[in-house]
Order: sequence, then structure tokens, then C-alpha cells
Amino acid sequence: MANHISITVDDLREAVRNDHLVLHYQPEMTADGARMECVEALVRWQDPERGLIPPRLFIPLAEKSGLIGELGAWVIRRACREGAAWPGLMIAVNVSPFQFRDPGFVDFVRATADSAGLPFNRLEIEVTEGAYFDDVDRAQNELRRLRALGMSIALDDFGTGYASLTYLRRLPFTKIKIDKSFVDECQSVGAAAIIHAVVAMSRALGLKVTAEGVETVEQQRFLRAAGCHYLQGFLFSPAVPARDISAKLAALNAAGQV
Repeated sequence: MANHISITVDDLREAVRNDHLVLHYQPEMTADGARMECVEALVRWQDPERGLIPPRLFIPLAEKSGLIGELGAWVIRRACREGAAWPGLMIAVNVSPFQFRDPGFVDFVRATADSAGLPFNRLEIEVTEGAYFDDVDRAQNELRRLRALGMSIALDDFGTGYASLTYLRRLPFTKIKIDKSFVDECQSVGAAAIIHAVVAMSRALGLKVTAEGVETVEQQRFLRAAGCHYLQGFLFSPAVPARDISAKLAALNAAGQV
């Protein structure tokens, strides 16, 4: 079982440096499920002997050991390179607070996307509130630099922390991603009211809204009626290898949905 795999920092360091990682991509669909708007890049560890190791087993190790910066840089390089082959599709990458605080982060992202031939306006940077909570002034400056390049900025896991309206007004986000925990309970009065409020607030601020973790048709119907722009979850697709995204795009193209 994957939960019993024993891995060390040296194992992970070797995996990053020897390119034993792969990216899977989970689509974000329009609320009606008809069009793939964006794909979120999610890293997997393809160990030659132990097989595919899920991120829940190695991301905490990367964060604890300080390897998260090197790992995150690998993800951005690979996502930009693979995403450049999918015209018109947004490519979203998750950025850890540690990575975001690197003084050279914005320049690295710019140079990497440019080198890969990925237009800046097709790259979306996903951050959690940990990226800005300790130093809002610096975060504001860095996020504005990314926006000035044309990149989109998504606030991930919205609803799980302490994000306030002040931050949403001050920081140049373009999208809010509603956390799966609210989607799971969207049939309850409390969660439904929160989702409606978040969508109304986001639309008033000119922000797009993605709901994460959509698994049932009932959830899709509710979230679409609530006004979410995009939906992401197993109802549409799990995270899949790059070749599967190419196949999905080809199928949507054939159906005239791209």
C-alpha cells in the first residue's frame, strides 16, 4: 500500500534532480461542463522501483526539508513546457508560501514561461493565504508584478483560513477557488449560504469563481445555479497525464467545444 512506502529526504532530492517526477493535470470546466477552460498541474513522483508515489506522502517532506523550492521550480518549468502545446488553455500551478517568498520568484516565472513559449496570459499562479499573511505589502507588490505581465492569480482553498474582504480588495487576485469542504456540504443550509455569499462577493469584485471537488451532478447543478464560473473535480476528470489532456482537447475540438 502506498501509505506504507518509506521515503527519505535523500530519496526525494534524487527524484527531483534525476527527473523522476511527472505532472498530472486536472481540468477546470465551465459550469455547464461543456468546455475545458484551465488545467491545474499536480506533481507526482514516479519512482523506478516503488511506482507512483502520491503527493500526500512527499509534499510534507519537501516542505519540512526545504526542498519545496526546488520541487516547485521543477513543476513550473515542466508545466510551462507541456502547457505551451495546448493553445488557448490556461495552465495553473500551485506555489508554496516558501517559494513565493523567494526574491527571485517573479523573474524566474517570467523567464521560464518565456523560454517555454507559453504566453504569460495563459499562466495562472495559485497561492494560499500563507503566501501573503506575514507580509501583505511585499505580497501585493509581487502579485502586481505577475499581473503586470498578464498572468492570472488564484486564491486557492478559499474558506479554510482567515482571508478577509480587505485582502481580497487589496491584492490583485483574478479568481477565488472555493474549497472542497464547502462543496461536500453544499446541500446543507450553512454551506449553501456561504457559497452563495462567496460567489456574490467575488462577482462584485470582478473575480472569477471555481468550485473544487465537484463529484456529483447534484453538486454541479447547485454550483452552476449559484453562479460559479468554473467547476473542478472527479465528476469531470481526475488529474491525468499530459497525453490525456491532449486527447481531451482533440475530442473537444472535434465536437466544436474548444
